Amino acid sequence: MRLRSKSIIGLYHRFYHNTAKTEYITQLPDSISLLLQNHTKSKSIRNCKQIHAQLIVSNTISDIFITNTLLNLYTRCSELQQAHLLLNHAPVKNVVTWTAMISSYVHNGFHETSLQLFYEMLNSGEKPNQFTFSVTIRACTNLKFLQMGMQIHGLIIRFGYERDEYASSSLVDMYFKVGDSLEKACNIFDGLYNRDSVTWNVMISGFAQVGDYDKVLRLISDMQVIDGISPNDFTVTSLLKCCCCLLDVEQIHGLVLKSGTEVDVVVGSALVDLYGKCGNVDSSRKILDSMGGKDSFVWSSIISSYSRNGCGEEAVLLFRHMCRQGVKLDQHALSSSLKACVGIGGIKTGIQIHSQVIKNGYQRDCFVASVLLNLYADFHRMMEVDKVFRRISDKDIVSWNTMIMGYAQTEEDSALSCIELYRELHRTTVLKHDGTTLVAVLKSCRSESDLQIGLQIHAEIVKSSFCQETIVGNAVINMYSTCGSVEDAHEAFHAMVHRDDISWSSIIGCYERNGIELEALRLCKEMLAVGIHLSCYSLPSCITACSVLAAITLGKQFHSFVIKLSFETDVYVGSSVVDMYAKCGSMEDSIIAFNEQGNPNTVTFNALISGFGQHGKAEEAIERFEMMEKMNIMPNKITFIAVLSACGHVGLVEKSLHFFELMQHKYGIKPETEHYSCLVDVLGRAGRLEDAHTIMLRNEGDSAWRTLLSACRNYGNTVMGEKSARKVMEMNPNDHASYVLLSNLYSRVGRWEEARELRQKMAAFGIKKVPGSSWLINKDWVHEFTVGDFSHPEIENILMELNILYQQIKIVDSAHFC
Repeated sequence: MRLRSKSIIGLYHRFYHNTAKTEYITQLPDSISLLLQNHTKSKSIRNCKQIHAQLIVSNTISDIFITNTLLNLYTRCSELQQAHLLLNHAPVKNVVTWTAMISSYVHNGFHETSLQLFYEMLNSGEKPNQFTFSVTIRACTNLKFLQMGMQIHGLIIRFGYERDEYASSSLVDMYFKVGDSLEKACNIFDGLYNRDSVTWNVMISGFAQVGDYDKVLRLISDMQVIDGISPNDFTVTSLLKCCCCLLDVEQIHGLVLKSGTEVDVVVGSALVDLYGKCGNVDSSRKILDSMGGKDSFVWSSIISSYSRNGCGEEAVLLFRHMCRQGVKLDQHALSSSLKACVGIGGIKTGIQIHSQVIKNGYQRDCFVASVLLNLYADFHRMMEVDKVFRRISDKDIVSWNTMIMGYAQTEEDSALSCIELYRELHRTTVLKHDGTTLVAVLKSCRSESDLQIGLQIHAEIVKSSFCQETIVGNAVINMYSTCGSVEDAHEAFHAMVHRDDISWSSIIGCYERNGIELEALRLCKEMLAVGIHLSCYSLPSCITACSVLAAITLGKQFHSFVIKLSFETDVYVGSSVVDMYAKCGSMEDSIIAFNEQGNPNTVTFNALISGFGQHGKAEEAIERFEMMEKMNIMPNKITFIAVLSACGHVGLVEKSLHFFELMQHKYGIKPETEHYSCLVDVLGRAGRLEDAHTIMLRNEGDSAWRTLLSACRNYGNTVMGEKSARKVMEMNPNDHASYVLLSNLYSRVGRWEEARELRQKMAAFGIKKVPGSSWLINKDWVHEFTVGDFSHPEIENILMELNILYQQIKIVDSAHFC
């Protein structure tokens, strides 16, 4: 303190010699106090230190009122060290001195230090007042020290302040926020003699935090009726916190308009935010336009409202307007704008906002960086994703999950990248993975080669508590389904504790995608039996299974469910119904199902065009394609596969070549193996094998070569057929079709020995032709019959009936012969 005193005296000497205000020394304490108070208002700390130096020299500092005024000055200017030194060396301290110092520590976030000072105050024998207790209880609330707060509550009762509005308001707030005791808070509130607006608002805010909207409304009414206190901005914002629907927000907005407080930034911002969350962006915008002053929070709220409600373009425009207004950007405005770019696919705009992120110093912020990761991952720009991720200073589990999911969405070797990140998470941080982490890694396993990684993650899930989580179990089923392991998917499904409609949809889809349609339909029946209703996830799989089985009667039953559950406008459900009727042979019903779609899109058109192609109605398929173009619906690669296939079935060679060129030059779609297969098929059917072979030089897909081999068999071209067969066998050695087609080609041209050798070679390699099968449906039960399979429970009766039919046919044939 001696060094500090010397520095203050030095300030005094400089002040004394450089100014003509030496008369301050001889002024009365009241005048000096007034001077200090004026400096307090302006927060001119340098001048006040000079005055402090004069007070030390003149020995006027011993006056308690001047000491408290000077202490108040230092605390308001956040000079806590200087204030604490003044407190320690003050010759006299009263309750105001202690309270001012305790309050300053609470205000600046040093809550534990404030409680230590309170303890020193009690030890000094100074009696706390209601203001001391109020700030001390606030410190306990912020630290969540409930037990200490209850002890101080006892002191409040002991010193007779239990009915004081200042001390009791802090107690009510503490019991709401920390004690989770509405009863104690209400008892304290009810025992007050006088309740001001602060006390009422604390009570209202407490019930707003627990979402008791009715109680909040009653309290606001009582506040006006009992104590004649009108709601203020804090009351309105507390009321808005517990809104749960648009009607509530509109009613409160009416109250705001009536009281004329809409121009307030806090209330206006809260209304903008809530209207956006309720989906009413127009009202959000009207409030924004009516506000005079707009801070960063209200700009962030309106940008978030537009972004959340699918209006990404407007959100970006508002962000630019915010920048032009010179409002300081915060992490909420930046993240909401980046989310809008994700929604509209605006990578260029996203890069521009990224530059603003760096400019404003948020490139290391987890909240903003996670959205940036999503943006770059959506466009498969994994180099940028990795750069953003590595620059985050304090990564949380959300940023790790976003990074892993970003790699999971890529197509090449994503499982290896994801598992490496998963291991890095465990090696380099103390963070624990959660269910979302596991779901992301499982999502990356998309082929049979990734199955081992999926098995390892599943084993870890089984050992942990995450095996109880339904979302994780669903991801396991989907992983096994995608990797083609139906049996493992079945076991994972039956091991689940809680199954929802997604679980059932996943396992049904697993069987349907892997060609086990009968089991898929059986599981659907079981799902309905346990009380799980059909959804937009399970219906497409069930309807597709009916398509493959040509079970039109069962398909119509599912169609009735679609109409009953109002799913006919759902893209995937509606298109599966259109496809089902087409594959079951009823194009009339397929067209009716198509017309049920309110706004048909590319997927629905693809299903109908494909149906026309399967029925040999190429002209109708071409007409629907032209209708798509007139409606400005963009065709995709599936559309062109469907229309090329339709042209191929009826031999429209020139049309096929036209659409093949149109796909590339007008729509910029690069041909894939399926497109080449369709083109080779139509050329092969027309006997233009050389042209088909020339086309094949631009593509190396095995299915296209197999199509050319089939055409060579039809026309007996052994040279080109052998070349095509070798290509298929090189690409897919286990493909039985190439062996069978080449063997048939040899038989067609009379090369029987080579055909026999090829069949023997096929048997030696263990390559088997998939046996043919058929089925029939009787009383909602599907009976499947496969070549060489005699396992049906009624096989003896079936064979007996077949024998009777065979004998009857022989008798009829004999009668005709005679």
